[in-house]
Amino acid sequence: MRNILLSFFLISLPWLTLHAQDLPENTPGKWVGLLHVEFGAIYPDGKIRESISVRQNISSYYVDQVSNGSISSETYGVVLGLKWEYFNTRLKTGISTGVRYTGFRSEITGYSSDRANFFYLRYSMVNTDTKFARVKNISESNNFISIPLELRFIPFKFQNFGLFGKVGIEFSNFNLKKETDINFQEKTMESYQDEILDNIGISSNNFYSTLYGSVGFLLGKENKTNYIFEVFLPSLFLSRNNFALTEVDYYAGFKFSVQFQVKKPK
Repeated sequence: MRNILLSFFLISLPWLTLHAQDLPENTPGKWVGLLHVEFGAIYPDGKIRESISVRQNISSYYVDQVSNGSISSETYGVVLGLKWEYFNTRLKTGISTGVRYTGFRSEITGYSSDRANFFYLRYSMVNTDTKFARVKNISESNNFISIPLELRFIPFKFQNFGLFGKVGIEFSNFNLKKETDINFQEKTMESYQDEILDNIGISSNNFYSTLYGSVGFLLGKENKTNYIFEVFLPSLFLSRNNFALTEVDYYAGFKFSVQFQVKKPK
């Protein structure tokens, strides 16, 4: 799947250039400049990193019910971006780039009952001496600035409605802020947080890259403001070790955009 998407993206760029050269020089309304303001959410699919030693809480017995306890992880992100697109009205194809902010949050939580919503985190093991901390949750935040490069094709456009497909690749080498925090069951353990994080070796990259595809629709007249909604297809993280708490390979999500024409056809 990863190789197919990457190959399609790399092949499409030279195809667009060559096909554009075949059009007559006096083709009317050939190129327009479009500005996109975007907002969305993405949901990486992953699991707790194997290097983090967690153990679910013991079963809780109360009244006539039994809770076996559970540990779960979740990662999600908020996307804000500004992109410039060079769109060919005859090919119905555009190439865009810009700047994008993605704020990720990951969390590991434990639950056994209303009286015992924690799990055990092993943070030290020396010979026969093993130490655990009772933890309600561990959270991680990353705030990336990235540069996307996208190729969009609109095969169907009728009056104020159009359908499109998109493929893109994104690179980031700048993390505005990364932070990991432990919410302990006992508040007295808070002073040991840095020591525990060092002992369990939590770390991640300061950059990431993705390869993604999406489909969507747009509303609005040509040469006017358009409103766009798109859904990410299962998309890939090309980089590894992206998050300290979870291991992720794929993500999905959605995005809203407002498209303005800022450069007239020529």
